[in-house]
Amino acid sequence: MGHERSIWWKIPGVIVWMAALLVLAIDFTSTAGTVAALCGVAAAFYAATRTAAMPVRLGRLWLMSLGALGVIALLGYLMRENATLAKVFGSPAVYTFTETASWGIGTLLLLAPLLISASRYASFLSVEAALLVGVFASAFAAHRDGSVHRPYFVTDWLLERNIDPLPFFLMAGAILGGMLIVWLVSRRTAKRSLFDPLLLVAMILGLLLFLPDGKIRQLNAWAAAGNGEKEQKQKPQGGGRGGSDQKMKEQKQEQNQNQDPNPSNGSGGKSFPVAVVNLHDDYNPPYGTFYFRQDALSTWNGKRLVRDASGKLDTDVGIPFPAEAVDVPLRDRADTVQQAGRKRVAHRMKTTVALMTPHSKPFALVDAARFEPAPNPDPKRFERAYKAESIVLDTDFRDLLERAAGSDKWTPEIWTHYTQMPEDPRYRKIAEEARAALPAHLRNVTLAQALAVKYWLDKNTTYNLNVPRADDESDPVEKFLFGDRNGYCVHLAHSAAYLFRSLGLPARVSVGYAVDARQRGSGSAVLIRNGDAHAWPEVYVRGLGWVALDITPEKVATPPQQDKADPELQRMLGEMARNTPASPKEENPPPGDGDVRKAFLEALWALSKMLAPLVATTIVALYLMKVWRRLEPRFCSESQLPVAAYRAALDNLSDLGLARSFGASREEFAMAVPSPEFAQLTDAHMRHSLGAGAPSWTRAKYLELTRAVSAKAAESVPWWRRAIGIANPLSWWRVS
Repeated sequence: MGHERSIWWKIPGVIVWMAALLVLAIDFTSTAGTVAALCGVAAAFYAATRTAAMPVRLGRLWLMSLGALGVIALLGYLMRENATLAKVFGSPAVYTFTETASWGIGTLLLLAPLLISASRYASFLSVEAALLVGVFASAFAAHRDGSVHRPYFVTDWLLERNIDPLPFFLMAGAILGGMLIVWLVSRRTAKRSLFDPLLLVAMILGLLLFLPDGKIRQLNAWAAAGNGEKEQKQKPQGGGRGGSDQKMKEQKQEQNQNQDPNPSNGSGGKSFPVAVVNLHDDYNPPYGTFYFRQDALSTWNGKRLVRDASGKLDTDVGIPFPAEAVDVPLRDRADTVQQAGRKRVAHRMKTTVALMTPHSKPFALVDAARFEPAPNPDPKRFERAYKAESIVLDTDFRDLLERAAGSDKWTPEIWTHYTQMPEDPRYRKIAEEARAALPAHLRNVTLAQALAVKYWLDKNTTYNLNVPRADDESDPVEKFLFGDRNGYCVHLAHSAAYLFRSLGLPARVSVGYAVDARQRGSGSAVLIRNGDAHAWPEVYVRGLGWVALDITPEKVATPPQQDKADPELQRMLGEMARNTPASPKEENPPPGDGDVRKAFLEALWALSKMLAPLVATTIVALYLMKVWRRLEPRFCSESQLPVAAYRAALDNLSDLGLARSFGASREEFAMAVPSPEFAQLTDAHMRHSLGAGAPSWTRAKYLELTRAVSAKAAESVPWWRRAIGIANPLSWWRVS
């Protein structure tokens, strides 16, 4: 059978195109239209097969198809707008008919010419592949970017049954990808069987089934991050310890694929979730932003602010992931006691953080006071989880103006550490200019001075991501503050810290994530994305500790993160982090507890338990069949003796390695066997089969001829070959 007429090579293409049309149609038409589109795929393949060899010009074929498509679209529009048809048949019936015709015939008219064109010109194969990839990419792009609840038509069905969509999409993509590759390759290589696609799909499925959960989660994170994020590995907040030890540590962290907050990356590339934080209490920060601190830069090394190398300062950051409950050492803790007649300053807030991407150390809502380990709610979805208890402010800066800066517990060395800065008088000049704008009675008030600097920076800087990225060696401030003042959070935070220090206010730069409090909505979950990475300045306030005093320029050239977090995704991830299913558990949970991979592995394990008895039973059945075929001439009716005796002789010859080759006649095979008795049995069988009448031999005669065939044929066969034939339970299969 010729390649173009073989049906097997078309099956992968039919499957892939049906999947593509299903994904495309299900969101744009009714169920009837979707079914019609699938039927249109089958009709297109049939039409392409029947007309591919016809002498039809492709230009004329495409013109006819597009013209017919336009006529169908016009007729559908006229039918839907016709009031008479709607009254006679009803609007639902008219709509269903037009959708069915449009999607079914439209698919046929577009796909059939494409398939015919691809069979004639290789360049159309690329067009076909691009269309398929585009359809799937458009439907599942949101899921790739971390919106695990999209597309709704698939994930809603899965989540209602407590099935994680991630392994499902991985396996579905692997199957469709394998089918697509084989489909495109087979168009030029004349493959006529399903062996290649089945082998490829089996290999991909095996990889996904036995790939550890952590690797699948890592694949998802890498896919979401994209190539652009991988190219920007330098951390401007790094370099605190200096020297080769710190560089080796950072390189090791990068090798471990830690995706710590990196404000220097801006919001380039796709935004994807990195963590979800569940608030145990209803809380809205007075400054309108949730700040999650992971690191701090406070040491002036002569070029820039870096991490403290001594380990004696900034003890509220740099704590490793907790193996047990750990209290964060703070020099000053905000007063959490409610005093009569006074507004509460702060309170303790508990949170649970579930990381979706690896981080080198934990972060927490400022100010962290305690870390505790927590079980991972879903190892396939989350990297790890932990609990954090923070002391959060309940009041804004107006109620803190009377407080002084620094701590009465500090030594002169600590004061020097947090006020050291570049020896450039221009910083002091700008800070004095900002302070001069204050009323006279506020010019010596600590927080009023800091707020004046913030106000000056808000007015005189422009938020712009399209500026050169800061590296670990250069100072990100000088060219920014004394230049065009176009920059992003790294420039703004460092500039504010220097200006604060020029006024004698202890300050530092913190690094982590900043999330708009409005994003939380009415729920308890806060979704953190890579685009929320942020750096902000902090001032040390007596009796409170480090207080965030972020800079928000009034002029914005490029918004920090344009796409808003999906509230449905935030809610669902929060429920997953709490280990709370999106829908009630069924009385009879699905196989594998809703995990497709686990269900497959459980099925394989159950099959492996049955495999040994199944194989043993099969072998016994094969041997019984082999024995019965040898004994059948002794018990069958006399009318079946020619067939049974001939078959028994063939089985004996098969044990000896003698079998009729493909295409050889029975007579030719009888002449090749060194036994005249086999020729007699062949003649008797042929006469019986053709209705010419078999010889009137007795049963004893047939049995004698059968034994003689085996004895004479075995004379030229070594004993080991005869032993193998006897032990082989499938030797009779060759002549069955």
